[in-house]
Amino acid sequence: MKRATIADVAARAGVSRSTVSYALSNKRPISEETRLRIQQAINELGYRPDPTAQRLASGAKSRNIGFVLPLVAPEMTGLEMKFIAGASRVINQADYAFVLLAHSDRNPENLVRFAQSGLVDGFILLEVHMHDDRVEMLQREEIPFVLIGRCADNNGLYYVDTDIEDGMEQVVSYLTGLGHRSIVYLYKDDPDYGFSVRALQEYVAACRRHNINAITQTCQLSPEAGEAAMYRILDQHPDVTAALVWSDIPTVGVVRAVQNRGRSIPGEFSVVCQEHSIIANLATFLPSIIDIRGDELASQAAQMMIDLLENKPIAQPQVLIPPKLIRGNGIASTQVTQGEI
Repeated sequence: MKRATIADVAARAGVSRSTVSYALSNKRPISEETRLRIQQAINELGYRPDPTAQRLASGAKSRNIGFVLPLVAPEMTGLEMKFIAGASRVINQADYAFVLLAHSDRNPENLVRFAQSGLVDGFILLEVHMHDDRVEMLQREEIPFVLIGRCADNNGLYYVDTDIEDGMEQVVSYLTGLGHRSIVYLYKDDPDYGFSVRALQEYVAACRRHNINAITQTCQLSPEAGEAAMYRILDQHPDVTAALVWSDIPTVGVVRAVQNRGRSIPGEFSVVCQEHSIIANLATFLPSIIDIRGDELASQAAQMMIDLLENKPIAQPQVLIPPKLIRGNGIASTQVTQGEI
């Protein structure tokens, strides 16, 4: 059965749509006779006002915050789950609703339509690109948003991001301190993805500071991609003794390739990855990780978004959070026979 509309009520009561609207909102006085006629029409038709339309008409906020997480793989990674947990906790505690927008479509016009429909008051954007069309359009439409990540030009933007320069320095310093002189970084091949661009730059810079060659290899988000990439590295650089991998998913394949070539982990080879939620369940060792503190990144971004919506002063609109190097038992010292635990 078709749902009754305000036009149906107006036709049944013999008044204009605006008169029905005034009767419902009490914005303007109408006669008691007209009000009773409108109420009778509402009862007969079973009309129920659209809460979204009422909110838009009144200028009220939805108290919904959109969390925009473009999907890059069939399953969510451990890091993505930390982002969701951190943001949703802060948003819900502040009596807002957390709206997850997880899809592969990066069309910024969809976000604008979503906001202008009154379904959300603002957005937290992830998977930020150096030149991000979503950022440009939301700025133009004056829709509030906060980034988890950074663009090339961040003038006037609100963001929370990982201090990847600090993170890469921690990893390279730690590995070279154990005697490793041939380290490979397997990174995501996306020349405009902000994290990938900065991580690669900072890895090369850290290697330069420690006087070692910066060996790099592109690697997509799958175990098969990690395995194939690691075979190429072992063929081209047989002296490599350590690998830094941009995600735990390809790390599964990296480990398989190293072990298939007869090298033990951690006895003869070291592995560091960005997250270990998946590989921890598949390997006999726990790799060291460079923890970018996804929960904290997301919780700070969520609080910043809430402060924006409530017109509260934001003392630090651009925040960098240093990662933590968490040492597992997948790190070998090239200076001793057995791997360091």
